[in-house]
Amino acid sequence: MKVEFLGHSGFVVEHAGARVACDPWLSPRGAYHASWFQLPQNHHLFARSYDDLAAVVLSHEHYDHLDVDFLRQRLTPATPIVVPRYPSRNLVDKLTRITKNPVIEVDSGAEHVLTPGGLKVLFTSEESPANQDSCITFFDDEHVLVNLNDARLTPKQRGQLQRRFGTIDAVMLQCAGASWFPMRYRYSEERTRELSREKRKAKLEYAFHTLEHLAPRIGLPYAGPCAFLDQALQRHNDELGEDNIFPDQAESAAWLRARGYGERLELPLPGDRLDLATGAFEADREIRRTFSWEDKAGYIRAYADRVQATIAAEIASLERPATSLFPAFKAYFERLGDLNAYFRSRIDMELRFVIDGPHGGDWLVRCHADGVEVSDTAGRRADYTLWLEDLWLHQILSHHLAWEDFFLSLRFEAERDPDVYNDHLLSWLKFADEDALRAVERYESSRRENQRIEVEANGHRYLISKYCPHAGASMEKAVIEGTTITCLNHHYRFDLETGKCLNGNCTLFTKRLD
Repeated sequence: MKVEFLGHSGFVVEHAGARVACDPWLSPRGAYHASWFQLPQNHHLFARSYDDLAAVVLSHEHYDHLDVDFLRQRLTPATPIVVPRYPSRNLVDKLTRITKNPVIEVDSGAEHVLTPGGLKVLFTSEESPANQDSCITFFDDEHVLVNLNDARLTPKQRGQLQRRFGTIDAVMLQCAGASWFPMRYRYSEERTRELSREKRKAKLEYAFHTLEHLAPRIGLPYAGPCAFLDQALQRHNDELGEDNIFPDQAESAAWLRARGYGERLELPLPGDRLDLATGAFEADREIRRTFSWEDKAGYIRAYADRVQATIAAEIASLERPATSLFPAFKAYFERLGDLNAYFRSRIDMELRFVIDGPHGGDWLVRCHADGVEVSDTAGRRADYTLWLEDLWLHQILSHHLAWEDFFLSLRFEAERDPDVYNDHLLSWLKFADEDALRAVERYESSRRENQRIEVEANGHRYLISKYCPHAGASMEKAVIEGTTITCLNHHYRFDLETGKCLNGNCTLFTKRLD
């Protein structure tokens, strides 16, 4: 089994004369309406022929993994697209709008044969249906390649993979998160830096523990970061220096080494190759003539100059609203309000949308257990405020732009008062789908059992809930510092004395036993 790296999260697996692509992102238009671009630039690989692909495997619906241009322009009509089966139909719906290629859905934990030569794939989806992403394992009788991409597996899931496959040849994992927090929130520079530092450390800690747990022969920091090349967004590439939430591959490897990871690491660039049988890593010389992580800033400046016309053309191609967006906005949120009472009760807040442009306004969405009401803000305060242009709201209301895809574009600002994260609000906007929301409700309700575990901190014993109240991950491997316990899955932190979540809107059952 051999691997050719395409850049970002993408690669091609070569096996017994067959080739399978995974999460290829090669479009010269970048992603998220040209707010993200591949780093380093890999657009030369887009022009290749991919007619010989036996399949394309996609992990999830984000456009830096689901490349619209690649799927439309580079595949033969018969090439199957293999994806995990999720409660939400968002991924499959996107694919059916984009292409007529056959789409094969595979259940999490079920093996699927990709090629006549015996290359198989196994999806391991995140436990909580609120986070619809999957680890992808490619394997045959001799070799195992684990691609974690953006997925966050629990310690239990990582243990299951390790026991199932034994020796793992290589693990690809993300060290630079795909996020808009805290950069797009109206914080002071000091607070932004503090939150960013915490988020960066938590992401890298997860990468360290994952490599330690899975114990691959080769670790591969991969899946980002991207480059923000729109002039309005370029500051986010390295605005906070070593506190930036987007550490590059070299920075991630250095952090892992300093943390104590002593096993083999490789840093793949587009065109690099890895032979799992021999362990040989072949670096592409051509791309290294023009790119290095050490001169990233200069490279990004020149890259941005090259693509400004592409960015301008992408924005100019979008339909702009012709009349007030308020009627469609009101109908949209009233429909969302009818989808799930459980979510309404857990959101329980007033949301303000400040829409800039001739067809926007200042509107309030009151989401409570009894229902949703939409009106002009009329000077009322709000728990959560979003600022965006009417162009983007029009794409959301009329052109299938998902809220999460819009948030990833970074073309908005936000503010919370009180400053508490509400995961149910994001899921409500992200899915906007009755079946998906019901799946989250069932999962979270099933985890509200009276199962308890004991932990020790500062010389005291505490009885706590076995499962994190956020997304149901086990707290058995949680990290304890002082009287704070941190769930390793999504880094929710709780005070062991009070159970209060220090960075979210949930509460952990806790009781001191001595």
